[in-house]
Amino acid sequence: MKKMLLILIAILVVISFTTSCSTTETTSRATMFPYAASVSFPAADTYKVLGRVDYLASVGQSGYLSFLEYAKSVYPSTDDIVNILVDSEQIIEKTTISTFFFGSQSTSQTTSTYKMTGIAIEYLD
Repeated sequence: MKKMLLILIAILVVISFTTSCSTTETTSRATMFPYAASVSFPAADTYKVLGRVDYLASVGQSGYLSFLEYAKSVYPSTDDIVNILVDSEQIIEKTTISTFFFGSQSTSQTTSTYKMTGIAIEYLD
């Protein structure tokens, strides 16, 4: 009987160590920083300013052609975009999982978005 009781206590101790104190914590941090700039204009009196265009894109959709397509949806007569500024925002998410018996482990995930601003212009003939 004593032997059976000791085995039962040992099993309970092992189960309590492997299943107790599990916590998950997720933290996010966003950082915005300048990425690129092209601040030139064509020769004077060769274009007409249509207006400022702001475009927010994720990785893979942040090229000039995507930006120009978007500008044409805002100002249909857009021929070009000048004075382009690009800012990048990186969002870093860190997840920490802790358990009493197994210690802790962390994983990180980074996503980026790009904010592109510029001036839509139409060339004069």
